[in-house]
Amino acid sequence: MSANSRIRPVAKFFFEGDRKFFVKGVTYGPFKPDALGNYLGKPEQVDVDLALMREVGLNLVRIYHVPPRWFLDRCSSAGTRVLVTLPWAKHIEFLRYRKARQEIADAVRDAVTAHAGHPAIFGYLVGNEISSTMVRWLGVRRVTEFIERLIRIGRAIDPNVLFSYATYPPTEYLLPQNVDFCCFNVYLHDQRDFERYLLRLQNLTEERPLILGEFGMDTIRHSQEEQAEMLRWHVDSVVKCGLAGTIFFTWTDEWFTGGQDISDWAFGIVTREREAKKSFYTLKERLGQENSALPHRALSRAPFVSVIICSYNGGRTLG
Repeated sequence: MSANSRIRPVAKFFFEGDRKFFVKGVTYGPFKPDALGNYLGKPEQVDVDLALMREVGLNLVRIYHVPPRWFLDRCSSAGTRVLVTLPWAKHIEFLRYRKARQEIADAVRDAVTAHAGHPAIFGYLVGNEISSTMVRWLGVRRVTEFIERLIRIGRAIDPNVLFSYATYPPTEYLLPQNVDFCCFNVYLHDQRDFERYLLRLQNLTEERPLILGEFGMDTIRHSQEEQAEMLRWHVDSVVKCGLAGTIFFTWTDEWFTGGQDISDWAFGIVTREREAKKSFYTLKERLGQENSALPHRALSRAPFVSVIICSYNGGRTLG
């Protein structure tokens, strides 16, 4: 992986050079922070996890904190891209206080500066799921413009990576216009409803690549068989509906957030001990092709194709 292999958006998809790059991602961490305040665990465990991810066919990890350099270096060596979610205080009235706005802008600037030019960076999400209540309170337009400002700050520092914002259904109207791609966290467990919503999102996002930033199922409240079956049809639906990729939530049941270890959720593809769940093998079957290849989906029948030609008095020519 080199600086020359950066991913670029082309219409509704991503390309690496002249080859299509289909995002086959998974969220990773956060884990209990170490002495330096990093939330990505130990280097030796990261190496094990990246090797298992590559076995499944995953080519990207989404993380929720600014990573240390060693993490990016290991991802680069493993051929895995990194989508960095930049955290900030979204639960406060951040637009009301100039100091808060400046602190958020500085955090974005510092994060992008720290790793500018690193070949493992796929892109940055300059925010994640600002609550619908907060968006309505502060105003949709003002929040959108603030997100656009954060993107401009990051892009001025590293123009060769991609920038976006991760939204979700309650704020599907929050659509910054200067994003390189659109990212939605969607948890719908009914395939028919899921596909209908994906088609709606395709209309909302217009001519930009659309990916899902989170999608998964808990195996405490559901069985491993249910999780595996849902992720199986999820891949089929994502391909069928023309998305540029998807990111599964999450790699492992090990999860630390809100200052505590989470033990009553188990969304992982592997357990805390890195034992493969049934969904691991399902995804390996669905995704385990060449790194950036689009997963294949069998068609039940050949689709009809309409050819429309605009012509003035061209009947004789067309005939």
